Amino acid sequence: MRLFVVLLLCCSVFTTQAQNDTLSSGELKKYIGKYDVNGMVVQLVSLKQSLMLVVPGAPMQEMIPDGVNKFKTSSFEDERFLFVEKDGKTTAMISQRGEQSLEFRKISDTADNFAGTDSLLTLRKLTAHFILLYSSIDAASVNSIADRLEGDYKRVLNDFKLDKMPVTTVRIYPNREGFKHGINFPNAPDEVLATAFGKDDFRMVSPNAEGVDSAMLTKGVTHEFTHCVHLNIDYSPNNPRWLWEGVAMFESDWFFDPKELDIIRNKQFPPLATLGNGMEYMLGYVIIEAIRDIWGFDAVISLIKTRGNVASSVSISENEFEKSIFEHIYSKYVKKD
Repeated sequence: MRLFVVLLLCCSVFTTQAQNDTLSSGELKKYIGKYDVNGMVVQLVSLKQSLMLVVPGAPMQEMIPDGVNKFKTSSFEDERFLFVEKDGKTTAMISQRGEQSLEFRKISDTADNFAGTDSLLTLRKLTAHFILLYSSIDAASVNSIADRLEGDYKRVLNDFKLDKMPVTTVRIYPNREGFKHGINFPNAPDEVLATAFGKDDFRMVSPNAEGVDSAMLTKGVTHEFTHCVHLNIDYSPNNPRWLWEGVAMFESDWFFDPKELDIIRNKQFPPLATLGNGMEYMLGYVIIEAIRDIWGFDAVISLIKTRGNVASSVSISENEFEKSIFEHIYSKYVKKD
């Protein structure tokens, strides 16, 4: 169930450009609000005359009309969302994929204002390609964040053969509480410190907040910006996850030495689709590096555009693809020793 996968996202959010002009403001209003399943709350909001799904910790997704009280998103082609009405009021949303379904009970007709914590961000810095909203706690450090983003901007876009991007807004919250509210993830684990919230929007905790690794978080801004770039190429966050995180790790030059991992040293190579529990980060850089080294970076771009379709991107089977990647990693980082 694809929505269930999306619900597990912990690092990154976006909006598509598909038009939703078939619904009036009044028609959109009946769907807006909060929906709960087992204590996990998703929200539906109206943005620029479009209905947007807000999943905790993930980019916004546009809900595209697909029939009466029925919607789809561009992120997962095989999932549909059905809305249940009783006495003229929406009472539930059902996520369906094949024979599987999950029902979200509507618990409020009012959604949160995800710009509400912008009141904490009283300062603004404009650069050529970014708008940084921040508080006084970051008055001395905002330049280092801006410099890193601008310094990496041209390189990242060149890698993906893009001429330009929308100006990206970066919200830097002074504390974890403001950040969690801003991404609709009130129970986010403490290690979640930044997320792409759209193709021109990412949000982060201040590197000066209590208990935060400032060096790591400052390095992570290019990681989140890369997610925004990914969403501009194809609006499909975490689809597949190994590619979503791998590309961001590669572009932010976030390298973990694979020879330190038993599964690499012992040649117990996992299927890419199973990477999780942090392994998608630890192996992310070297997986994308291997694809670039073997097939060129155009293959990486093709994989993004096709959502991980190996056959159409490199014309071999998935088994051959994964074997080639891991053998390359092993030869480059383990065998040489």
